Amino acid sequence: MNNIMKLNQNKLKLVLNLLFIHLCFSSVSQSKYEWIEKSNYKIDSNDIWTVDVLGNVYISKKELIQKFDSIGNFKFSQSQKSFGRLSSIQVLNSMKLIVFSEEQQQLCFLDNTLTPYESCVNFDDENIGNATKFAVSSQPDKFWIYDQLNSRLHLISSRQLFQNQDVENIKGVLNSIQISFMFEQNNFLYLVDYNQGIYILDRYASLVNFIKRPTIKSFQVDSENFYILEKNKIVLIDVDSNEEINIDAPIQKIIEFKKIGNNYYFRTGKEIKKYHLLLNK
Repeated sequence: MNNIMKLNQNKLKLVLNLLFIHLCFSSVSQSKYEWIEKSNYKIDSNDIWTVDVLGNVYISKKELIQKFDSIGNFKFSQSQKSFGRLSSIQVLNSMKLIVFSEEQQQLCFLDNTLTPYESCVNFDDENIGNATKFAVSSQPDKFWIYDQLNSRLHLISSRQLFQNQDVENIKGVLNSIQISFMFEQNNFLYLVDYNQGIYILDRYASLVNFIKRPTIKSFQVDSENFYILEKNKIVLIDVDSNEEINIDAPIQKIIEFKKIGNNYYFRTGKEIKKYHLLLNK
């Protein structure tokens, strides 16, 4: 009986020691970073949004485009009736925006007060069957257009309306089911398929890498890391070493996020929350 009691006591000590070690490691892991909430913005489930490098937030809400500054103060609004329903807003620079309407099959340009300027780019004469995604290119006055109907990737110019580049059967080339969104960064074009992962193309639209992530929800990249939203965590993947770090997101039910510097904008169905990520050494 005494031997049994001693054995049970030893097991209990082992369990308690393992629990203590786990709690210590958890504490250390949590202390490495801290989310600090900075501001929030109201948004409906059907609204479109983006953020510029200065932290200004743009929201397409029903018949209006609205601009808010980096601390959430309202700045400007502009009617978007002439653009139709917007599918995407992207930033050319802190002074210029470009809006894409899948409904109207066109790109239009706005200044930093949301005032339209220049003529819109219409796809009627571009041999584009049904543009569903677009991305600003680092090449001056050029844009990537994804033609879902014909499974083509186009590079077009807003100055000279002719097709500069055309990749046929892009879904077949990538073995992709659906292109969910795309953007260009650091001279690479990123095409994201929520069911497959991230396809990385060079400036000539040749596939150079693929990151398999079948549970991806949103994606960003800078010169150091890939930032992948999966469920309720952000996965940081080092661009050079491929080393991964998991960081729990500060809120749940995140639809997508954007990263500007060390600020993260998490969008849910009802709001955008801005957080600063403090990495502790």
